Amino acid sequence: MKALDRNIWRSSISLQTKVGLYNTYILPILLYGANNWSMTKSSSRRIDAFDQWCLPKPYTAYLIYSSCHRRGGQVQDQSRSSYLSHYVTSRRLRLFGHTAGANPTQDHQRALRAAINRLPRGRPGTWLHTVELDLQPHNLDLNLAWKRAQDRSKWRQLVETAMFIEGRAA
Repeated sequence: MKALDRNIWRSSISLQTKVGLYNTYILPILLYGANNWSMTKSSSRRIDAFDQWCLPKPYTAYLIYSSCHRRGGQVQDQSRSSYLSHYVTSRRLRLFGHTAGANPTQDHQRALRAAINRLPRGRPGTWLHTVELDLQPHNLDLNLAWKRAQDRSKWRQLVETAMFIEGRAA
């Protein structure tokens, strides 16, 4: 990370190029397989902390003075970006909707339905429990979300709403 800081963020490359490099090279590696993650509050905070550590580097010369103390969320406000944990949530909900809305004869759709029907209570940490937690602010349980996901346009609207609400709540 020191080489990244020394060679790219503090160089004379334009801001647009630095942001492009961040979005092209760093985010895809960081978020690889993010739709399958079962996130905890701790891991969510760690991802957001990494993003706050990494994101200000392109903006240092333009938006944020290094001597100023930044409070949480100020960087995202100034850079007009959302928290990475919200992006992971939307990807997870998209995967759930894609799987739930698939043809009922496909194996992955049947496996997800069976897992929802036999979801053990009191055992946190599974992907379905994480999806269930993602749906709670929208007053949805897994069965109701399953029904909503059958209509792709309604599900897409729900995911976009979820992303908007989480982005504003932070």
